[in-house]
Amino acid sequence: MNHLLLTLSFIALPYTQLIAQNLEELGLKKGVKINGSVNINTIGYIARGIEQRRDPLNWFAAGNLNVNLFGYNAPFSFSYSNVNKSYSQPFNQFSFTPQYKWVKAYVGYNAMTFSSYTLAGHVFLGGGMELTPGKWRIAAMYGRLKKAVLFNPEDTLQNSNAAYKRMGYGVKIGYESNGDAITANIFTAKDDVHSLPYVLPGSQLTPKQNVAMSLSVRKKFLKRFFVESEYAISVLNNNTKANGEGDTIAITPTHNLVKGLLPENAISRYYDAVRASAGYQGNWFVIQLRYERIAPEYQTLGAYYFNNDMRNITIAPAFRLLQNRLNLGFNAGVQENNLDKSRASVTKRVAGALNATYAPSDQWNFGVNYSNFSSYTNLRPRQDPFYQNTMDTLNFYQVSQTMSGTVMRNLGDKEKPRSVTLSGSYQKANDRPSHDHGQQSDFVTLNVAYNHSIVASNTILSVAANAFANRVAGMRSNYFGPTLSITKAMLEKTLRGSWACAYNQTSGNTDISPILNNRISLNYSPVAEKLDSKSAHSFSLGINILNRLKSVEQQPVYAELTCTINYSYSF
Repeated sequence: MNHLLLTLSFIALPYTQLIAQNLEELGLKKGVKINGSVNINTIGYIARGIEQRRDPLNWFAAGNLNVNLFGYNAPFSFSYSNVNKSYSQPFNQFSFTPQYKWVKAYVGYNAMTFSSYTLAGHVFLGGGMELTPGKWRIAAMYGRLKKAVLFNPEDTLQNSNAAYKRMGYGVKIGYESNGDAITANIFTAKDDVHSLPYVLPGSQLTPKQNVAMSLSVRKKFLKRFFVESEYAISVLNNNTKANGEGDTIAITPTHNLVKGLLPENAISRYYDAVRASAGYQGNWFVIQLRYERIAPEYQTLGAYYFNNDMRNITIAPAFRLLQNRLNLGFNAGVQENNLDKSRASVTKRVAGALNATYAPSDQWNFGVNYSNFSSYTNLRPRQDPFYQNTMDTLNFYQVSQTMSGTVMRNLGDKEKPRSVTLSGSYQKANDRPSHDHGQQSDFVTLNVAYNHSIVASNTILSVAANAFANRVAGMRSNYFGPTLSITKAMLEKTLRGSWACAYNQTSGNTDISPILNNRISLNYSPVAEKLDSKSAHSFSLGINILNRLKSVEQQPVYAELTCTINYSYSF
C-alpha cells in the first residue's frame, strides 16, 4: 500500500506542478490588488486694472482606482470640482487568451488581424485560434462583430445607433521560411435580418453581407533585395433583403482588376486593392519603393474605417554615413484620387520629407528637418465631359512647407556641464488659385538657450532668448523676449524650488506691448519610509505674477496673480 501511495505521489507530482503553473499564469495566485491615485488642486486668482478673467477660487479633485481580481482589472476614475463634475466607469470586456507552445486560443472579446484589407483589428465576441507549427501560420476566428440595437420610436436621436446583429468568421493560412512568406486569408460577415423586429420607415439601415479575401507574398533574393505584394478583393452586398430580380436601379460599375472575371449585379459589388514594394538593404543605406492602389468605395466589414479611392507611389531612401555620425532620411511620394473618373474634382498631392542629423563629435550636434505638403485640385464641369471652358474650371493649389534646424554645443565637464542650443523653424502655408498669388501665411521662430548645471549643489541655471514672427493676410505680429530661470534641489532632492522670469515684448502693425512674467514654484516629495513601499506623497506650490507694463489701445496696465496648491497621493 505504501509503495502504491508513493508511486501515485510521483505520478501526481508533475500534474501538481503543471496545475500550479497554470494557476500562476491565470493570475489566481495574485489574489486581489488595489492601486490608484488621488489628486487635489486649488487655484486662486486675483487681478487689478482689468476685470477678472477667471473665477477667484477653483478647486479640483480627481482620482483613479484599479481593482485587480485574480489578474483581471476593473478601473474606476472620477473628477469633481466647483466648476464641473463627471464620472466614468469603464468596464473591461472579458478576454482570455491561453497559450501552450505553438497553440494560442482567443476566448471572449478579442481582436485579430488577418490583413489590412480583410479582417483588421475588429473586436468580436466569440473564439479564435492561432497555430504556428514549424513554418506554418494558421489562424481562425468566429464571433459576433455587432450586437443588435433596436429602434426606439420615442427617441429619434438614438435611432442612428440602431444596428443588425452581425456575425463573422475567417481563416488565414501562411507559410514562412528564411524571410520568405506566402499567406492567404478569407473573411466573411453577415447581418442577421431577423435580429431587428422592425425598421422605422425612412431609415437608411440595411442588412449587409461581405466576403473579403487576400493573397500576400514576400520574397528575399540575392541576400539584399526584397519584394512584397498583396492583392485583395472584397464582395459587398449592401442589402441582403433585395433579391436583385427586376431591379432597375442604375449602378456605377466598380473599379477593380478582375472586373471581367467577376460579373456584377444590382446586389453584389466587387472592389479590389493592391499594394507592392521593392527595396534594397545595403551596409550603409536602405532604399524602398512603395505602391498602393485602393479602388473607390472599397469596404470590408472587418475594419472600422477604411481609406479608398486613392493611388500612392512613394520612395524612401535612408543613409548612414561617416561611421554612423551622419544619418539622412528621405521620403517623397505622389497621391491621387478619382480613379474611376466619377468625381467632379481630381486631387493630386505631392509630399516630401527630409531628416538629417550630424554629430561630428561629442561636443557638437546638428539637426535639420524639412517637409512639404502640396495638393492640386482641378474642378471640372460635370454636364459635358468634353466641355473645356476655362471660366468653368477651377484650379486650386495648396502648399504647406515646414523647415526646422537645431545646433547644440556641449561644454564643461561632468561636474559642471554646460550647453548652448540654437534652434529655429519656418512654416509657410499658401492657398491660391492658378495664376494668382493668393494669400500666404508665414511663421518664424528662433530660440537661443544657455544651460549651466552645478552637480555638487544641485543647481541649474538657464538663460534663453525667444523670437516669433507671424504674417497672415497682411497682418503681422512679433514677439521677442529673454528668459532667466534658476532651479535648485534641497533636502536630499526631496524639495525642489525654482524661479523663472520672462520679459516679452509683443508688437502688431502699430502697437507695442511689454509684459513681465514671474513664477515661483516649490515641490516637496518625501521619501517613502519603506523602500518597497509603492505609496508616494507630493506637495507643490506655484505663484505666478503677470504684469502688463504699458497700456495698448483699450487694454490698460494691469497685474494678475495666480496661486496654485496641489497635493497628490499614489498607492
